[in-house]
Amino acid sequence: MATKKQDNMLSLFEDNAGAGIGEITADDLATPRIVLIQPGSPQIKKSSEKYLSDASVGDLLFTSTNTVIDGQEGIRFLPVHFDRNYVEWRLREDGGGFVAVHDKNTPLMAQTMRDEQYRDILTKSDGTRTELQNTANHYGYAEINGELERCVMNLSRSQLKVSRAWMGLINGTRMNGAKGEFTPPSYSHWYVVRAVEVNGNKGNYYNFAVSQEGPLTDKEAELFSDAQEFSAFCREGGMQMSLPKPEQGKAAVKELAEGEW
Repeated sequence: MATKKQDNMLSLFEDNAGAGIGEITADDLATPRIVLIQPGSPQIKKSSEKYLSDASVGDLLFTSTNTVIDGQEGIRFLPVHFDRNYVEWRLREDGGGFVAVHDKNTPLMAQTMRDEQYRDILTKSDGTRTELQNTANHYGYAEINGELERCVMNLSRSQLKVSRAWMGLINGTRMNGAKGEFTPPSYSHWYVVRAVEVNGNKGNYYNFAVSQEGPLTDKEAELFSDAQEFSAFCREGGMQMSLPKPEQGKAAVKELAEGEW
């Protein structure tokens, strides 16, 4: 039987039904981020200035503090907002590098052609070619060493399947309140994000795996209130960041374009 405090949390969930799920226009990627350490990541290369002695392939990395998390153990994540956009990159074979971020409804997508590597290639009037990369952005709180950190997970390429499954978990969550059945806000439930190894055509790599842990408890009512404010903050573009400059080239691609390679 639910306690009075649990009923209070259920009422809060019901009053905020569906929140944190809808998309908004986003002009930039966000930071800090949770990323996967892949076989080609600079964190495992001793010759790289970004080398981390405690990092291994398949670990998770919290970029703000360079904190490495065991990928099998994973992290707890409380999602507060979701949006999607297209990130434009110069092709890796042409040196790589960031070009621009475009709205999820950009008309440029209609001008692209899918190549043999399943990339959406945009050919410009001067003959240069770039890739438009569909990117799903999951904003929320990650539990890092016992502390809650605001961050974003930018999922692209093969990670988009994970994003769709995650959104399915969120949208498929149902609770029964005083007004009947409802979909609680995304930040009503904790999720666990782990790394799983995938056997790809070009070798093994790592992808995210997300599972639902459970709802916030009555002891986390203050966190729920903070999450409401954080969700609104994200909707207003508050988690926007400065994107990597074009001259960062390949390093920027390796940092931001994790996933299938």
